[in-house]
Amino acid sequence: MGIRLKPLTDNTPKALVPFKGTPMVERIIRNLADAGISHIMVNVHHFAGKVVEFLDKLVVEGVSLHISDETGELMDTGGALLQAREFLMWEEDFIVHNVDVYTDLDISDLIRYHRDGKALATIAVKKRPTSRSLLFDGTGSLCGWIHNETGEKRMVRTPSGSLEDFGNSCVQVINAGFLDFFPKTEPRSLTEMYLELAERHKIGDFIHNQDYWYDLGRYNNFIKADKEVFY
Repeated sequence: MGIRLKPLTDNTPKALVPFKGTPMVERIIRNLADAGISHIMVNVHHFAGKVVEFLDKLVVEGVSLHISDETGELMDTGGALLQAREFLMWEEDFIVHNVDVYTDLDISDLIRYHRDGKALATIAVKKRPTSRSLLFDGTGSLCGWIHNETGEKRMVRTPSGSLEDFGNSCVQVINAGFLDFFPKTEPRSLTEMYLELAERHKIGDFIHNQDYWYDLGRYNNFIKADKEVFY
């Protein structure tokens, strides 16, 4: 709904809010294309027609664009994948990338790291202040989650070595087999799905502390990032 980005989203869907002159969704699509991604699906809800109209006109060489329509019901971060199951099962693995993330993370490196590590999913993470952190052990396996403001903590796996906390960068590579564990299509959180599987399967980390990263989904963050100069 883009509520945290108001007033920029009063009449514009979050995906089409221009950042440094380019709509956020176009920036992500071009970054994915540069990493060799040829099929991209965009899920739509708020001002869905405006997003569809924009994507119908957008031409990115070598890329086919697809739509997952959530106008009837928001599916949350995990449910969106379940709704797009038939599309995502085309390949051995797929990338999930939030539209409001601005980073110079090397997507090709993330893909290679994921395939070498043989995890069920690999989450790009970074040491940064955040209200909620993912907890990984010395083997790079997800073991739990902590709410840094309330102190609530959830552990799903006995750690091997010490734990480190990271912020989720909202860019990840997931094996298509991940979807087989969730046969029912329903709204649900991707983080909850990770925690549910982490007890028996490796959900790995890709640490990219050297990269810049901004959450453009919050108005104050957006304004701050827009004033910065990145190279």
